[in-house]
Amino acid sequence: MALDKVKIEKIFQDLGRELSTPTTLCIFGSSPAIFCGQQSCQVQNIDIWHASSVYDGGSLSEACSKVGVLYEPKGEIDPDSVYFQIVRPGIVALPAKFETESLAQFGNLKLVMPAPAVLAAAKLVRANDNDINDIVWWMRHRNLKEHQIEQAIKRFPDNSQRETAKENIVFVQLVSGG
Repeated sequence: MALDKVKIEKIFQDLGRELSTPTTLCIFGSSPAIFCGQQSCQVQNIDIWHASSVYDGGSLSEACSKVGVLYEPKGEIDPDSVYFQIVRPGIVALPAKFETESLAQFGNLKLVMPAPAVLAAAKLVRANDNDINDIVWWMRHRNLKEHQIEQAIKRFPDNSQRETAKENIVFVQLVSGG
């Protein structure tokens, strides 16, 4: 399943109509870039950062079911399914507090994302091919600079993730010609 801007925007439009209560979802990972116009990506999940989101789990689960999006699936997932993954601090560690940008309002759904520097810094922890593509896209789309990403890395709570991201900053330097 490849998500693109049209598919992801339709999911959020439909979800906003189905939600019965005001809801704020902070998306991260590849979803914000796709929503902002990056070419489709071979992902089927939409990551939601729990700590920066405000939602009623029952209402969100019910709305997801109505629009055909899986909510926190367990076990094997059909490759044609799209699903929401609620992510809490642990394997992924974003800064405890970070600025969010408003992406859109769809009915009862307000969609926000971390600042692009935070998104890029988080992707430097894993730094697989998709992550590097996302970082390059943010650098070009938002004129993101190396020093902005470095500042975001310094705010990560986990020392090992900070160190890994610092080591992987070389990818940013290659893109920026530094």
